[in-house]
Amino acid sequence: MNARTTTAATLAALALTLTACSSSDDSDQAATKPNTPAASAAAADDHRYDTAQDIADALTDAGFKVTKPQKKAGESYITKVGGSGYALTITDQSQPAGQAGINMFPNPQALDGWVVLSKQFGGVAVTRGAWAITLPTRDEAALADSKRMAPKIAEALDGTVQQ
Repeated sequence: MNARTTTAATLAALALTLTACSSSDDSDQAATKPNTPAASAAAADDHRYDTAQDIADALTDAGFKVTKPQKKAGESYITKVGGSGYALTITDQSQPAGQAGINMFPNPQALDGWVVLSKQFGGVAVTRGAWAITLPTRDEAALADSKRMAPKIAEALDGTVQQ
């Protein structure tokens, strides 16, 4: 496979991942690690989150309305690098802008590769360490709402806005 075909395949996989934020797959339950005191202390001390549920809980604690993360099925850039994706809604007002996502990567380098692709597709995300929260961008209203919420989410999780 030449470089152009490989790049096109990677971009197509990312497009499917990013557009999945506006579709629903509630068939799988999110896999969560046991909530141990050591894990809770680590999350509280350095804002490190080991599971999608840890991130959802931190957002809830910060005042956001968050649904339970549901593990996404299917192959994507995230699964190809050894990570997992989760669908959920996040809002700070009465209506969510659409479905968001939490992507858990195996390492920061895999996240860095994803950030480059996300920006190429006009994505709005909040990242830190080896995780990313993707926000809806399916239409102008969702994009505007995501751009408004991203700094608040970043502040709550000590993350960085990517767009």
